[in-house]
Amino acid sequence: MAIKLTISVEPMGAVRMTGRGKFVKPNAQRYLYYKSVLQWHAKQQLKEKKLLGGPIAVEIWFIMPIPKSWSKKKQAAVVGEYHIKKPDADNLVKGVFDSLNKIAWHDDNQVAKVTAIKLYGEVPGIEIMIKELAVCQTS
Repeated sequence: MAIKLTISVEPMGAVRMTGRGKFVKPNAQRYLYYKSVLQWHAKQQLKEKKLLGGPIAVEIWFIMPIPKSWSKKKQAAVVGEYHIKKPDADNLVKGVFDSLNKIAWHDDNQVAKVTAIKLYGEVPGIEIMIKELAVCQTS
């Protein structure tokens, strides 16, 4: 079985949070809100689907915003090009994985294969493809 999710939100990397800091730090508040947006979209798109069990592969396309300060010519030239600035791909993945626990899968420790791609795009967003993997038979 395969699941595809399309989420219209500007990708955001995970932020460090302490127990108390998540209630007072603006970045932590923004990140918690971001994760709730991801969860809401995923729930809407997975309404009647069962949680995936067993090993899974996840491919995530992060469509990153193009800086408005860049010239129109430079903005047009980078559409579809790799995004090699912050946030780091692993921090982007962490936010998605944490958000999809108990919504798409039981726990993100089920993810056995990950592909993360960051590209510039005119409309920021996240596309996620989740596939169940066949269980490996070792001899």
